[in-house]
Amino acid sequence: MIYRYTTLLSLLLLMACSRPLATIPSPEPVATATALPSATPLPPSPTSLPPTPTTVPSATPLPSVTPTLAPSPEPLLPTATLIAISTDERQQLFTEVWELVRDRYLYEDYRGVDWDAVRAEYEPQIQTVQLEDFYGLLRQMIVRLGDEHSRFMSPQEVAAEEARFNNAQRYGGIGAEVRDTEEGGLIIKIAPGGPAEQAGLQPRDLIVLVEGTPFNDPAAFGPGGPISVIRGDPGTSVTLTVRSSAGEREVTVVRQIIGGDAFPEVTSQRLPDSNIGLVSVDTFYADALDGEIRSQIEALLAEGPLDGLIIDVRSNGGGFVHLMRNTIALFVDGGSIGSTVGRDVSDEQLIPNGQTIAAMIDVPIAVLTGPETVSAAEMFAAGMQVTGRAVVIGEPSAGNTENLYSYTFDDRSRLMLAEVAYQLPDGTLIEGRGVIPDVVISAEWWRYNVEDDPQIQAAVESIQASGLRSQNNDVAIP
Repeated sequence: MIYRYTTLLSLLLLMACSRPLATIPSPEPVATATALPSATPLPPSPTSLPPTPTTVPSATPLPSVTPTLAPSPEPLLPTATLIAISTDERQQLFTEVWELVRDRYLYEDYRGVDWDAVRAEYEPQIQTVQLEDFYGLLRQMIVRLGDEHSRFMSPQEVAAEEARFNNAQRYGGIGAEVRDTEEGGLIIKIAPGGPAEQAGLQPRDLIVLVEGTPFNDPAAFGPGGPISVIRGDPGTSVTLTVRSSAGEREVTVVRQIIGGDAFPEVTSQRLPDSNIGLVSVDTFYADALDGEIRSQIEALLAEGPLDGLIIDVRSNGGGFVHLMRNTIALFVDGGSIGSTVGRDVSDEQLIPNGQTIAAMIDVPIAVLTGPETVSAAEMFAAGMQVTGRAVVIGEPSAGNTENLYSYTFDDRSRLMLAEVAYQLPDGTLIEGRGVIPDVVISAEWWRYNVEDDPQIQAAVESIQASGLRSQNNDVAIP
């Protein structure tokens, strides 16, 4: 079995809206890297607050909202089926996966795992299970590394990932991004024109009941959780009890097909009563993303000059390294943000020349980060910081910057293996540490509207202070 060898950046899926990886051409290896220290177990990635049962006190009838009729649904895309492979092919695939880890894994001590013992444990099982369980064994074997990045994907999972990347994956749902909180499911985003918006749901609405069952009841919804009940066949309905500043109400939403492009990857706006722009970038895993960011900034500039720009990557789960570098190039003309190093490779991360937005050259920039700023988004924030182009505000990022190499096999299964780690120009690794903000502001920012967000307010203050310093520097002293 032959694999196709490609390189791409690690993406850790922290949220339901996070996007998976696809392949890009592999760079040529350069000078041999210095040895990395043996890995120590990393702390688990920050996640949203754990759900706890919520008691809904109201016993009085709630106002209700009449659902909007959905259009006739289109059929959803069928799930890819597995193609049988021979016993010899199973053995070959297992051996190749195991040997790739042995020879190429970033940590030569396998993070304390006895990799030979892992082979002895799993290899006897590969011929005695069904095909789906065979892929499950390979998945479990890679999980044993415990680095939260490396993973094995079955052909079905690869097909689903590629459909997401191409915006071809669709599901029946309401078109809302929901975050687990102690109080219930907090709606963070609403798909424009989607069923949730049609039914009157808004960001910051709190879902406390789903079909009469508490959102945070850990036993009621099964392993899929409440989101699996909120989703369903297009044309069917789901009744939610939501709480907002106006009180509680029942909302019945008719599910529709939600496409992969329902939620824009990049959004922008001018902050109220200011000439400061806010650009939110939720991923670096989208084709021509840097071009979209450029377009959004140029649209803001078309309304008039900017006194400052805030770039929000607090919910950015990562993506392609080249798109991250191209985005930095909109503000920094050339240079380096550091390098990625592994067992036998060191690759300098260079910023392209000649791509800067002219009208942004002297505009102060703040980058917002948090625990869900991951991978390429961390490299973006670090790059803007180390080049002196932006001040970083918020909370430390996730510290998940191992880069993955992708190996796609003939059966269309795929191994994503951590082989290099990002380091700053001075050699500092941020794996396990994250990007440390210049101004640390701890806040559950997703609970706030933009104008009340403490981290955005701190960014505005930083930009305004920078503008005052610039004005003072322009004053001639006789």
